[in-house]
Amino acid sequence: MLASTTTLDAEQKIIGIFENWFRSRKFDDLPASDARTENSKGQTLRHQYRVMEDGTNAYRWLLTEEWEKAHWQEDGLDQTARTRITVTSQGDKVWVLADILPPLEKSRYGGDRPRDTTTPAFIQPLLKAVDFHDGDSPLSAGHSLVRTAEGLDLLLNTIQDENRRGMVLVTTPPEDQTPERWQGTVHDVLKGMHGLTSIHMVAGEKLDAFNSWMGNAHGIAPGSIRTYKASVDLDNRLDGHAHRIMQKHRIYSEASHRLNRLLRRSLIKELAGVELPDTLRRADLEFRKPVRHRQESSVFEQAVETVNLQNENTELNELLDASDTENAVLRALTEEIEQSNRELLDETDILNFEISAKQDELDRAHSEIQRLRHKLWSTGDQDAYIEPAPEEQSAPPESFDELLKRMVELPGVHFSGNEEITRELDDFSDLGESVVQKTWEVLRTFDAYAKARTGKEFDGGIFQYQRNTEHGFYMRIRQISAQESNTVQQNGKMRDQRLFPVPAEVDPSGQMLMYAHVPLATKRGRSPRLHFEDTWAINGQITIGYIGPHLDNKSTN
Repeated sequence: MLASTTTLDAEQKIIGIFENWFRSRKFDDLPASDARTENSKGQTLRHQYRVMEDGTNAYRWLLTEEWEKAHWQEDGLDQTARTRITVTSQGDKVWVLADILPPLEKSRYGGDRPRDTTTPAFIQPLLKAVDFHDGDSPLSAGHSLVRTAEGLDLLLNTIQDENRRGMVLVTTPPEDQTPERWQGTVHDVLKGMHGLTSIHMVAGEKLDAFNSWMGNAHGIAPGSIRTYKASVDLDNRLDGHAHRIMQKHRIYSEASHRLNRLLRRSLIKELAGVELPDTLRRADLEFRKPVRHRQESSVFEQAVETVNLQNENTELNELLDASDTENAVLRALTEEIEQSNRELLDETDILNFEISAKQDELDRAHSEIQRLRHKLWSTGDQDAYIEPAPEEQSAPPESFDELLKRMVELPGVHFSGNEEITRELDDFSDLGESVVQKTWEVLRTFDAYAKARTGKEFDGGIFQYQRNTEHGFYMRIRQISAQESNTVQQNGKMRDQRLFPVPAEVDPSGQMLMYAHVPLATKRGRSPRLHFEDTWAINGQITIGYIGPHLDNKSTN
């Protein structure tokens, strides 16, 4: 939670709520400034208080506890979690920053990631006690129902608030539901979001007005949920892709706890990446400075000084541990962003080249069509200018869960992999629908290839089909890697990771090594890959053995 308030007596109310929460955690004797205490569960609470040069009162509490090991986790992992709360008060403005630093857990795909957290019990009392804001936008313990022109103006101002740091979450009921009924439907999906975002429900009678102002790229459809990041640019249609949509069919078809986890991760990630206001940033620097207790010469006083220095050393070690965790996360994030930017620039150059080449092909094709039409017209065939009926195509899936269910639409493709691993890609909030769409385009290309071979309209393999597009059939794969590196092929563990289940008709052993793969995204959502084998000669299909996060290779070993 990162929010501010100008409510009267907010400082005392906020500190009282936090102290009551600490007492509920069995800290009966709260520590004085620059001291710490321990409860019966072995949890420690450290408190700091400073008056800064500009008169700002700054408070900080650091709660350290051991979480229980989750049943899926490996033994021996550090389970230490830290809840850090900072409050600053200057004049009539109070800032609150509540941050949970959870233990890191090993992902099943390698690497570390923070364990999922729940909403602390102090959030609701805080939101009810004082009027908090994110920028100029109010945060509340409930959601706002937009049914009036005034309510719509407030929501539009909230979305476009230039001082806002976190996301804004907007939902609207389906056409056949009341807002009250829809609230019950999405209750579990939106549970625990308060404090992270402001939640708004647009009633059906105001939806057209909302979408008219937001525009097609930034609007919302009945029965959906959409999150708007800070600095929304309503004049830029491409900006609409930055603000994710959860469609009605997904809300009804997927488990609520999975959708809730997906939304919470995206909200937390967005809020964790913002720049802190100046007063909180300066307070953080102040709290990280060591405190020296100078004593004079007596033996007793020297002994006290020794104890004080030992306590100070313990506190500094705790701060260093917390800083190390933060720095490790920030370094990894920075490296990931830098690498992603480099690769995005490379991909942009490639795409620009491909777009230019495709445009040249379209221009040549258009000229050829015009020439042929003119020739047919001159021979008396007046039907030459009648456009063929467009081929109807269904919209691409919006989640990997939906993609798996719709594979039956592609008879030229057989998926034999682990569906749960594929569904877990929906949990990576940074992937977005574009990666789902790209995967669908790959599968449609495989299906078109199988149909072309079955109809004897193409007689090459899938790699020829992808590289030589003169055949004119559906082709939407930019890159296929036919092999893995020698490191992967010679490493038993890495090689075994690429041994996937297949039908007995494909291989009597029920397994097949699949080195051929298509990259679906880079440096996002564990860089997912699709591994496959061209088995058309056996079963008339492309067999997909795996759709999931990047498997181990030389760089992850």
